[in-house]
Amino acid sequence: MTAVSGPALPSLDGVAGEFPRWHCWEGVAGMLYAKLERASPPVVVRGADPAALRDSIVRWLADH
Repeated sequence: MTAVSGPALPSLDGVAGEFPRWHCWEGVAGMLYAKLERASPPVVVRGADPAALRDSIVRWLADH
């Protein structure tokens, strides 16, 4: 039996590198956040893991 592997899950640093205008960090409860730098009004998105955070950023960019 061979294992099937999909694309590697992104890391928080990987998400931050992919979106340099976004500041990414882990909150106290483990939730991940990203803030669009120099945005007015402030823009913050969140995700439970790096892949979800990346999806939140992509979704926000597609909507704005």
